[in-house]
Amino acid sequence: METSGSNGVTRRKRRTRLHLYLLNDDYNTFENVIYSLQHVLPDCNSLLAEQFARIVHNTGEAHLYSGFGNEVYIKYAQLQKLGLTVDIKTK
Repeated sequence: METSGSNGVTRRKRRTRLHLYLLNDDYNTFENVIYSLQHVLPDCNSLLAEQFARIVHNTGEAHLYSGFGNEVYIKYAQLQKLGLTVDIKTK
């Protein structure tokens, strides 16, 4: 991932940070959301998962996780497989 500058100097491209959001829907229960978040997100206990669920219920979306590349896509796929509505944004 290197590019050549105008004066022959090579520079590295910046990696884009990706952000994972949980979106509100009408068919997932609080219990299912809490269970899913606890099993997919690192360091997410039941209290934090419940807070995420309430934020999504009240505001429509919640920022769950940010990172680079594959790690965000893996969590996205795991949460979708568990039935949650998630989205990836670059901000």
